[in-house]
Amino acid sequence: TGTFAARMRERNVTVVTTTLDVDAPFSRFVASRGLVPLHLTLMQRLPFADGVLDIVHSMQLSGWVPSGVLEFALFDVYRVLRPGGVFWLDHFFCLGPQLNGTYVPILDRVGFRRLRWKASRKLDLGAERNEWYVSALLEKPMT
Repeated sequence: TGTFAARMRERNVTVVTTTLDVDAPFSRFVASRGLVPLHLTLMQRLPFADGVLDIVHSMQLSGWVPSGVLEFALFDVYRVLRPGGVFWLDHFFCLGPQLNGTYVPILDRVGFRRLRWKASRKLDLGAERNEWYVSALLEKPMT
């Protein structure tokens, strides 16, 4: 709903926010806060030129995204980041076996360098299903 963008605006940083309008008009709510909403699907390229963004923040992306679609989206994030730019993957969740078997290899193929990596098991109902959260700061290399 644009909370990250609103907090950054308080610091004179402009953030373009994307939301999934699932059962609610989240994009309209973001716009009503005076923020810049962007309505995209994961199958669309980000509407930015190559190498122009300093940071991309993704919150609560999850293992329900097919691995091919996720890989496409991550390569597009890599494309729009400047060298040295940071991808903040925030609260990505997936099943335990998928973490190392599927998602870590995808991130490695894209080419990000890990600045910070935190994986922890979900403690709510997800603990019974062996669900995990990952939060990471990933950098696009300078070369």
